[in-house]
Amino acid sequence: MKILFATEYWPPFTPGGAEWTNLAWAHALARRGHRVVVVTPNYGAEPREEHDGVVVVRPPAPFSTRLSPGQRETRWLVSRNPLFHAWLARWIRRVGAAEGADLVHAQNKGAVVGAQRAARALGVPFAVTIRDVGLLCPVGAPLSDDWTTFACSARQFVTRCVPHFVSRYASGDGPLRRAWRWGSLLATWRDHRAQRRALASADLVIGVSRGILGVHPPTLVNPARARVVHSLPPRLHGTMDDPLEVRRRLGIGEGPLVLYAGKRSPGKGTDVLITAMDTIRAGVPNVRFAFAGKGELAPPAGADVHVLGSVAQPTLFALYAAADVVVVPSVWPEPLSRVLIEAMHFGRPVVATRAGGSPELIEDDVTGLLVPPRDAAALARATVGLLRDPGRRSRLGDAAAKHVAMVLDEDRLVTALVDAYESVLTRRSAAPGRSA
Repeated sequence: MKILFATEYWPPFTPGGAEWTNLAWAHALARRGHRVVVVTPNYGAEPREEHDGVVVVRPPAPFSTRLSPGQRETRWLVSRNPLFHAWLARWIRRVGAAEGADLVHAQNKGAVVGAQRAARALGVPFAVTIRDVGLLCPVGAPLSDDWTTFACSARQFVTRCVPHFVSRYASGDGPLRRAWRWGSLLATWRDHRAQRRALASADLVIGVSRGILGVHPPTLVNPARARVVHSLPPRLHGTMDDPLEVRRRLGIGEGPLVLYAGKRSPGKGTDVLITAMDTIRAGVPNVRFAFAGKGELAPPAGADVHVLGSVAQPTLFALYAAADVVVVPSVWPEPLSRVLIEAMHFGRPVVATRAGGSPELIEDDVTGLLVPPRDAAALARATVGLLRDPGRRSRLGDAAAKHVAMVLDEDRLVTALVDAYESVLTRRSAAPGRSA
């Protein structure tokens, strides 16, 4: 099978964990004998390269966009406008025709519109992976605190959603910055409608968990065309840093370490952990906290708090190994957190919330601990309990690693994805007007 991945980012340009997941999928499919071609904008890498059976084609990025090694993503509207979609569709169509692609698979929301147009022009099925709520809500911050109500009209978006987003995520901005955010959000609305139309027309929708598919209405995701295929566990690209050396280099002193990895935002529950920190300190006086990732929220400064920003993959993996407890305090319907997968893969005890797809990996007090979302007291109790009980940490961590190895077995997951591809190809070939 010849599969074309369409995506707005690809390593070495990695705004989040999704890009590493996509890389893992491409290589896993190639190991199974399938041809995988990736079309992605070139922000400053080789225009074409092939590694381990995966071909990456990087046409010159529109608007002459370049990313330096310290940058991981473009400005907000670069990939959220009609010109970008037309540009990407043209390149996918060109590469897909040259490669004889059997299927076009959009790997993130920025590529959905271009991939849909190219797939229709090529006459091949169009697939989409859903790994967040970005195709439900243009700002990813719904008005309801329970993260269950996303649908809104243009009027509600302008009069309620944008003010809510700006007040919650940009309260510290100056007047010019706030005005720029308003303009960007209004421009995003039209692009969001195009993304939703493309998603509704998909021949195949892959959800990384039942939880994330469950929040998408049937008008957007036809249940008959949806499949759940969990994310692959991580593969280390290069050598993992030494955990003790990483602690020393980052200035993390001795003492039990609580690790938070990922974007620091209300939806990720960063503020819940910040609220819980004093209780955790009271229960374990010599505790340390490390926050790896970027974002709007930051904990109060302290000798026991280490805000690291974005870190390289080898360093992050070493932090998992160094951590005594990893917390995933998500408030939003966490699709299937890559942090959760990675921590469990490395045998770390995890405290997570009963939100989205997390309970699909964690069995409470067997492979980790589950607490209610937004419950800082419960988060603190669970974390303190693990920090005080090394035997329990070891038991949960060992069980987590075994569980992830079984549930997220590469051979089983690749078979599930290939079966989904084959089902849509069979359905399409059997449609009226097509030869079977």
